[in-house]
Amino acid sequence: MEAVLRYILDWPSLNSFLNQNAWGWPLLEITHFFGMALLFGIIMMFDLRMLGVAKELPLAPFRRLLPWSIFGFVLSVVSGLGFTLGLGANLFGVNAYDVLLTNLYLQVKIVLIVLAGLNILFFYKSGVGRQVDEVGPGEDVPGAAKAMAAASLVLWTGVMYFGRLVPWGL
Repeated sequence: MEAVLRYILDWPSLNSFLNQNAWGWPLLEITHFFGMALLFGIIMMFDLRMLGVAKELPLAPFRRLLPWSIFGFVLSVVSGLGFTLGLGANLFGVNAYDVLLTNLYLQVKIVLIVLAGLNILFFYKSGVGRQVDEVGPGEDVPGAAKAMAAASLVLWTGVMYFGRLVPWGL
């Protein structure tokens, strides 16, 4: 397993692209920021509505945007892997596997992403998501949904905060 992870994290063609192409790193950043904007922007609107902000708005339109947040997550993960592959080599000559093993900020970010994913999974598997679907304009969501929305905001904010610290963790 370790050998497979090392191979993936030391993918030569992507490393070459990032290190030898003047547009490689900026394209990666644009992709990452676009993905984060989609992901966090949509989730934040949905979570804030569940917490009671703009209660006059129905939740259904926000729900229709959630697939775009998944697309944003995919963009962020793919570009984030690119950052992991190129960051250590570009700055310190460290391979990506060592970055993953030694960078505390990256490790915290990954843990927060997993916790946010579990929060989303629990939201849908516990039936809270179905209860939220029945909430109309001006109505409050159940307390469990509010707690999950608050947790979501904290977790995704933490993901962005610790993601910003990753370069300083090398």
